[in-house]
Amino acid sequence: MRKTRTTRRGCALVAAALLLSAGLGITPAAASELTAGTPPAATRDSHDAITPVVASPTTVPVPVRGTDGKTHLVYELAVANMSPQPATLTGVRVQDGDDHTLLNLTGSALKAHFRPSGSAAGAPPTDQLSPGRQGFVWIDAVVPPGTSLPLRISHDIGVTYPKAVGIIPAKMTERVATMTVPDRHPVVLSPPLDGAGWLNGNGCCDQLTPHRTAANPLNGTSRFAERFAIDFVRLDSGNRLYHGAADKVASYPYYGAPVRAVAAGEIVSAVDGLPDATPGSNPAHLPLDEYAGNHVIERLPGGEYALYAHLKPGSVKGRVHVGQKVAAGAQIAQLGNSGKTDAPHLHFQVMDRPDALAANGLPFVFSSMSLQGRLGSSVDDLFGGEPARVGAATGGRAAADGSMPLYLDQVSFPVRP
Repeated sequence: MRKTRTTRRGCALVAAALLLSAGLGITPAAASELTAGTPPAATRDSHDAITPVVASPTTVPVPVRGTDGKTHLVYELAVANMSPQPATLTGVRVQDGDDHTLLNLTGSALKAHFRPSGSAAGAPPTDQLSPGRQGFVWIDAVVPPGTSLPLRISHDIGVTYPKAVGIIPAKMTERVATMTVPDRHPVVLSPPLDGAGWLNGNGCCDQLTPHRTAANPLNGTSRFAERFAIDFVRLDSGNRLYHGAADKVASYPYYGAPVRAVAAGEIVSAVDGLPDATPGSNPAHLPLDEYAGNHVIERLPGGEYALYAHLKPGSVKGRVHVGQKVAAGAQIAQLGNSGKTDAPHLHFQVMDRPDALAANGLPFVFSSMSLQGRLGSSVDDLFGGEPARVGAATGGRAAADGSMPLYLDQVSFPVRP
């Protein structure tokens, strides 16, 4: 949990390639007419516009209320540079149907929310997209209070090229990826854990955590199962993560904490028997089916699926089995450190299918929860053994029922027998 950092064939594609590389014989005078928002006459007449950077959303977002009191639209924008020249992204703006700006990424903020596919871990932020390369812009757009749904949104992408080529100018703004956000609501759940001190050490939404940026290339497409996933760790009354040797699971006081069903549902997967990993050393070369370690997947009443991962060895077997119906709040396992993990924690996520990795992550809110504060230092600092800096909840945000914990939030859940 530690923070780190189809090809189609046919003559249409051939025509598109010729258009972008050779410009279809467009004269320099016609090309110069194509400035941001001013397409050539032929384009205006046909209502078409050249968009050398193509874009599409990876999902239609479900609005979700965070502990900050704001409603978030969380998704990814896949972008690809179809030009033979390198593209520089100068801005990405999300707007509603009335041209109200919901998110505007420029400069360092854009670089922080954009990554070309295949970027090496730790690669410096960039706004460059080489010819033919794809990348993702991670979107967290905030909906103003009182906004009615369904909501029509669009994306304006600023692009510059080294020089104008054919009908592609050196500088332009594209309006792309228009979609409608329906009037839907996230699933409401009871908490998976009991008591105070639980920290969201890896989660949604604005900062690009490992969960938020997990674009799993599986079965021929990119999957975003961990879009809203949370790694829950617990700080004690002195705001420490562990006591004693950092490489021993027994040093983490919350190890073995009860893990509870978040709704009345049916168990569709129950895995046990995998060993705990050694804290501080994330296991390498695990097969994909062992990434979640010992885990439980529950089908929820609305057809969504909840994943409880990295569970304590021996804590699943004897408690739940496939096909079993469970009540909300029933203990289904204990928190552990099995699978691909470097410290004891509960990995929790909601998804559209019963697969820990090859699924689409869905938002959720907890029915009963209070916001204790927010971590004021890096999650990595917790592993140094020093007390964490946690700022108190401000702005009347302590009451957090019906919201989703955001990254670095410390929350408290009701204690159940």
